[in-house]
Amino acid sequence: MNTSWNKRQLEIRERFHEFATDLVAVGTDARDRDGSFDRGIWKELAATDFWRLQVPAEIGGLGQDGWDWLAALEGLSLGARDLGFLMSVASQSGLIRLLVTAGTREQQDTWLPGLTSGDIAATASTEESGGSDVRGFSTRAVPAAGGGFILNGGKAHITNAPVADVVMLAARTDTEPGAFELSLFVTRTTADGVEIGPGEDLLGLRTSPTGPITFRDVHLDADAVIGGVGEGLTRLYSTLAYDRILFGIIVGSSLEAQLEPLVRQLETRHAFGAPLSGQQYMQEKVVSLAMAVEGSRALAYRSFGQLDGRHDGYSLSASVTKLFASTGLVGSGLDLVQAFGHSGYESGSAVERNLRDSVAFKIAAGTDEMQKKNIFNHVRRAYRSDETARGSSGSGT
Repeated sequence: MNTSWNKRQLEIRERFHEFATDLVAVGTDARDRDGSFDRGIWKELAATDFWRLQVPAEIGGLGQDGWDWLAALEGLSLGARDLGFLMSVASQSGLIRLLVTAGTREQQDTWLPGLTSGDIAATASTEESGGSDVRGFSTRAVPAAGGGFILNGGKAHITNAPVADVVMLAARTDTEPGAFELSLFVTRTTADGVEIGPGEDLLGLRTSPTGPITFRDVHLDADAVIGGVGEGLTRLYSTLAYDRILFGIIVGSSLEAQLEPLVRQLETRHAFGAPLSGQQYMQEKVVSLAMAVEGSRALAYRSFGQLDGRHDGYSLSASVTKLFASTGLVGSGLDLVQAFGHSGYESGSAVERNLRDSVAFKIAAGTDEMQKKNIFNHVRRAYRSDETARGSSGSGT
């Protein structure tokens, strides 16, 4: 588990904090109002070698370890003031990590240069029937007569879909009745048969383009499979866990950026002849926000350490991280509205935008309810395992 950034990582963190403050934050209000995505900023971010920090040096990147890129993301999140943009960043990062950890060298050479220099990726798993119930997926890839696969189906509510150059998707590859097999594929959105639908008009995260992707008789070569045929479920769960960990980093830094304006508001706003900061019930809002910052980060650090070290407990930790972060983000968003009063409720204010954006974190990368189910199942299995172990020990003596 990381407990502090080293000197190199602190410099990385500060560099991307400055980048986000100077280039991302300044246009957030306009992008939110228009529901637009600025590809120019995306390309400028890539030009800083942001994405190459996630890729190990031995395959063309700059990353010395997995924490370098987390430091960059933490700095970016601290300065961006744009949860939609950060959601798009997290989505892209999942595919890059998948290619680094499970891709062949040929796949890495094919896809990573573009993804680290300005191409935009979408990760497509959710379908209209839902995102968490993977056994209900209807998108299928069947073996083609001349080799490879023929893909048919559709994905819904996909982050980055309207602007994506590359898509990673989950499709069923089972062929026997009653069987279930999932595989992950990667292809360009310009491939024949890939159709990108219109962007969705959302309550929040309006700066993160979201929409459907349809696949009609799309031919995929055999080398489009990431991680092997039938290995998709394990790889997808790992990618989702990684996304949940990133949410902890994003939420922690985004909320830290709210601490100063909140304290300033409570110091300068007066009621009954005294500043609001003198009221314990308002002080509690600062305390809750600070706890959300520290807790989200600490959980994310721990979870990433487990995932990076291939620890069995990473899935549980990732769900705890995501649930804690989303709860803290929404709760703090409501507290900020209370602290800023009517000005925080006005359309177009940063406080109002943050509250709208926060709601999406309760459903993205698995709903809060799915995180609770995952946490419960992990705890139940551990308890049963302990009971079995104690019972076996007792009967053996």
